[in-house]
Amino acid sequence: MFGKIQLEQFTGLTSMPQDFASAWSGCGLDNLVGASYKPLMCVGKQQVKGTNYIFLAEQKLIVHPPLRRVVKLTINKFGDAYELVDVEEI
Repeated sequence: MFGKIQLEQFTGLTSMPQDFASAWSGCGLDNLVGASYKPLMCVGKQQVKGTNYIFLAEQKLIVHPPLRRVVKLTINKFGDAYELVDVEEI
């Protein structure tokens, strides 16, 4: 536990814990226009209003030439709904 964030780790998308996989697939990242994301690491989860799932991800912006960078991505689950609430460049 670090700053009320329960730290997690996984080695790839196929070994991601089910609740993290549900957050990743449930927040609509595949429907975004102009950017794509690939999970690199799960940082942890935090109980707030719902649950925040925190990831490190590779962001690819669709510009010419394509821009790739590492970002911290926060997905919130409240009730049965997932929402992408923050993308922060590392």
